[in-house]
Amino acid sequence: MVLGQHGFARTTTNRIAERAGVSIGTLYRYFPTAEALVEAVVHRMWARELELFETRASELSAQPLDRIVGSLIDSLVAQMARQRVLYMRWYGEASHLGRLDLGLKMTNRAIDLVEGWLRAHERAVRTRNLRFAADLVVKTTMAVVRTAARDYPEQVESGELARELTVMITRYLTG
Repeated sequence: MVLGQHGFARTTTNRIAERAGVSIGTLYRYFPTAEALVEAVVHRMWARELELFETRASELSAQPLDRIVGSLIDSLVAQMARQRVLYMRWYGEASHLGRLDLGLKMTNRAIDLVEGWLRAHERAVRTRNLRFAADLVVKTTMAVVRTAARDYPEQVESGELARELTVMITRYLTG
């Protein structure tokens, strides 16, 4: 991807059109600026993250809480690792791009799913404010996974990031 190769500052609509094999006019019809295209890519990244929560929802609901946490974190880290350079570029250079309302809508959907899992395991969860706990878990996990693309590539590769984050989140939830 052009963004991954050149970074946000040097990504131009001309480079993108050339790489995509379309005319600049065609590209401008859909994306009037490079920023608009980057936002579309960011929204797709967010949607893939949410999809991990949604596609695993029924499969994980009957699992013990530590397995739910571990499975979700493993999936999110693997998703980020597949597109590590893109995550690194976005989070490091263009994290201001992306429609906040859309991001919050997707985040709230993930929080709803996590809250449901916490309710199903309420006896094992230390905190009584399950909505707050779900919110904290989702936002903390996403922040750590996204910054890991830039800050912890070796720990992502070795699996250490997923293991340590799973321990941290599970201990928070279960005390």
